[in-house]
Amino acid sequence: MKDEKLAPPSRPITSFPPGALVRSSDICRDPKRGYAGILPIDRSTWHRWVKSGKAPVGRYLAGTSTRVWEIESVRSLGATTS
Repeated sequence: MKDEKLAPPSRPITSFPPGALVRSSDICRDPKRGYAGILPIDRSTWHRWVKSGKAPVGRYLAGTSTRVWEIESVRSLGATTS
């Protein structure tokens, strides 16, 4: 039974409640961790989209360097890129 591989963890777009704030680690896939991500893109692609204006800039959490995006904006990107 130990040889069985578990499916990579993923958090589908519907698993986040309305108004949720997500980080780039939630949005992007990470093959090293086996995480599918909300969108099937790499982190470098996400940051390129933000820089080019295809994705929203996001905002920083108060007092931290953590940038977050509203799940609704990520959902709308997922609908247009699929």
